[in-house]
Amino acid sequence: MKVIYTDSLVIGGGLAGLRVAIASMQRGYDTIVLSLIPAKRSHSAAAQGGMQASLGACIKGDGDDEDIHFADTVKGSDWGCDQDVARAFVNTSPKAIRQLAAWGVPWSRVRAGDREVVINGEKVTITEKAEAHGLISARDFGGTKKWRTCFTSDGAGHTMLYAMDNKAIQMGIPVHERKEALALIHDGGVCYGAIVRDLITGDLIAYVAKATTVATGGYGRLYEVTTNAVISEGIGNAVVLETGIAPLGNMEAVSSTPRPLCPWAS
Repeated sequence: MKVIYTDSLVIGGGLAGLRVAIASMQRGYDTIVLSLIPAKRSHSAAAQGGMQASLGACIKGDGDDEDIHFADTVKGSDWGCDQDVARAFVNTSPKAIRQLAAWGVPWSRVRAGDREVVINGEKVTITEKAEAHGLISARDFGGTKKWRTCFTSDGAGHTMLYAMDNKAIQMGIPVHERKEALALIHDGGVCYGAIVRDLITGDLIAYVAKATTVATGGYGRLYEVTTNAVISEGIGNAVVLETGIAPLGNMEAVSSTPRPLCPWAS
């Protein structure tokens, strides 16, 4: 069996996996990403809504901050979310949005003056401030108190994925396409990589790593009706569960749009 060694192994070539790989490479670790398909075809491209961040640039987001965002997130989860994770997310997301803009995501921008929007099913006119013209805009999404969903028309996932993959290419991060993880290599509660099948040749390959992250997205294909792509069948969940060690949490909280798994790193 062929054996490939690396510092950091990332299973999954969508937004979550590529972002982990970029951060890993920036810290000086040799990194390999495994993907069932070419990264730019990952199901992250299907996300249309956007990404929430308390930028407060548009008039309907005026006065927004991380604390309001945090309260919205906890309330929206019916107090079922991990509040430490929620706090980390709301504090980091404004920086992440601006970083993605620097990497090439063409976020929709505020245009000063009057514009028509639909609120609670009714058309109303709102007036954007002149001093906010050109800043990253946001729209209403998810019933939040403030408008904070940053978007690029209806293709937020598409533009984010392409920018993220281009950044990975720029950094020289190898993405091994057409590879499927079959099992995790682990001993004594520590993960050492994965056994992987090459979907073109059928060969088995052992990827041995100091740290392994599973970021294989959702599993909507478990259900009869779903908008998920055919690759969203829960393989990442399965290989983690088969270890008998790593837990899976909130498995009922699935969505028709892509959702990354929590990383399991050793």
